Amino acid sequence: MKMYYKIIIISLASLAALYTAFTGLYYITYSPQSYCASCHFIEPYVQSWDESPHQSVNCVHCHEFRGFLGKIDSKARGINHVYQTVTNQYTVPGGARVFEQNCIGCHLGDYRQFPDATRLSNEAANHYALIKEGRSCLECHMEVGHTTNILLTPEFEKKWE
Repeated sequence: MKMYYKIIIISLASLAALYTAFTGLYYITYSPQSYCASCHFIEPYVQSWDESPHQSVNCVHCHEFRGFLGKIDSKARGINHVYQTVTNQYTVPGGARVFEQNCIGCHLGDYRQFPDATRLSNEAANHYALIKEGRSCLECHMEVGHTTNILLTPEFEKKWE
């Protein structure tokens, strides 16, 4: 019977340690300044983001699907980036995924974390109709978060060498 209790206690302690580690790592990697910006390859994107209208919005608000599974997916991709960097297999970032539901949540929906976010109207373009047609926010607003394909332009390649 004693062995049974030891197994339960060790299992619970292990789960608590994993949860604490995951939570701590999540908050460490949540901020662009502490995690995303720490990678040499991402520096130009972070600088461009810092000069954009979305400079108060953390990377994860655009590049992470909302919810628990989104957090796990994001952290798994982050671990992959670290692995690629450590093994010197990292390539120039292609297109980091942007989840348009996050755009819609802030600019059309009910997401209250950014109360000063511009609320989209239908004056210039009928955003509601475009969304119903399956059109992408990025078709018109590709560089609103930060300049894309920065590392493919000669001036930025020289700047970050």
